[in-house]
Amino acid sequence: LGIAGVAGNGQSELLEVLGGFHPATGTVRVNGEEIDLTGKTSDGQSRRARGIAHVPEDRHHLGLILDFAAWENMVFGYHNAPEYQKNAVLMDNAAIVKATEAAMERFDVRPPIPQLPARGFSGGNQQKIVLAREIERNPDLLLIGQPTRGVDIGAIEFIHRRIVELRDAGKAVLLVSVELDEIMSLSDRIAVMFDGRIMGERLPADTSAQDLGLLMAGIDGKAA
Repeated sequence: LGIAGVAGNGQSELLEVLGGFHPATGTVRVNGEEIDLTGKTSDGQSRRARGIAHVPEDRHHLGLILDFAAWENMVFGYHNAPEYQKNAVLMDNAAIVKATEAAMERFDVRPPIPQLPARGFSGGNQQKIVLAREIERNPDLLLIGQPTRGVDIGAIEFIHRRIVELRDAGKAVLLVSVELDEIMSLSDRIAVMFDGRIMGERLPADTSAQDLGLLMAGIDGKAA
């Protein structure tokens, strides 16, 4: 449990594999159960069913459908949830709008207009919509890539608080970021990748930006 920060070269691919975007080989277990990484029996939908939520690095291409309204984006990937179904054929749009209004209030999305297309929000508020959609599902594991890229200072502080709150609730967070300050301030432990491999793991209190920079370049300064 806790927040595991990942920096370096190859972390984007790691996040997409864990999120079910791309197949891979290897072994990953969540709550003691192995996840199929080959894509044959497991994808993004099955990951969600296992309690894995994913905030992708690129919110415009992978996190949102910009021409869709906020309320439509709020169920992106969770549209089959029973609370959103009116019957076997129709979705309960009124229930989705109501849930979106509540989520917008909790995540301070501005303006709080569920009918507004996603492209009508600022970058920080777009990110809050994606975060609200994933965190509101109370996941056991949150995969989150570049959580504060292209957002303002106020939104950065808000997003950081929500990530820490999830950790404090006993959930696991895998945080990928190119911002070393973000990694250092949020993580309980840090893994650094180079050329698709983990070069080393560090505790924030026992490392520095220089040490992490060497690992990101493929050099283990402590080993040397």
